[in-house]
Amino acid sequence: MKKLFLFAIILILAVNLLALDSVAIISASKGKVDLHRATKVIKHKTGDMLQNNDEIRTGGESFAAFKYIDGSSTVKIFSHSVVKVLASTSNNKLAKIVKLNKGSVFSQIKSDTGPFAVQTPTTVASVKGTGFLAEFDEHKQTKFIVTEGELELKILDKTETQSVAAGNTAIIQADGTCEIRPVSAVELEELKQVEQQSLQEKENKKMRIPVVDPNGQTRYIEITW
Repeated sequence: MKKLFLFAIILILAVNLLALDSVAIISASKGKVDLHRATKVIKHKTGDMLQNNDEIRTGGESFAAFKYIDGSSTVKIFSHSVVKVLASTSNNKLAKIVKLNKGSVFSQIKSDTGPFAVQTPTTVASVKGTGFLAEFDEHKQTKFIVTEGELELKILDKTETQSVAAGNTAIIQADGTCEIRPVSAVELEELKQVEQQSLQEKENKKMRIPVVDPNGQTRYIEITW
């Protein structure tokens, strides 16, 4: 418990001291996982920092995951996906956006840890504390399967929002049509497969976080999790 408390405090300090460009940490990577930063493809490994606006692309039978530096959320990226990692400060908290341009991600978010949203080209799903799978396919269809908590959906070309509670699926077509229904047996099986693939994340990793203090000096915090 003391370690968890210390870890939380260190992460809060890191959010306040880090240059905003560093917003997340790579926690897992398997198969073909490319990290794009501006116009370059960056070599990476587990424990490396992700910068604001980095893009992760996964190939077939590949998997990646990252954790935001405030300790609030874990995002798992599955095969054939394209995801952009975005964050900014808001009221001394990290406001986080996962931009899903292709494929699927599973997000697990702690409550009361700042804004978090998954955005596809047609829809934004905002949450405060929940777990859900988001998908965006080649037909420009967006799907959200909510496993716990609640989502607030906003279709980008409309003004109203809709709530989606745990145990439900929201499907948004390219034309903005939205259907909300109970999670199906097929989707439950899909979630089981997601859980199995997520087991590729290992425990007891170490990372070194660069922190710039108020005097402009860079120091490093080493964390094992």
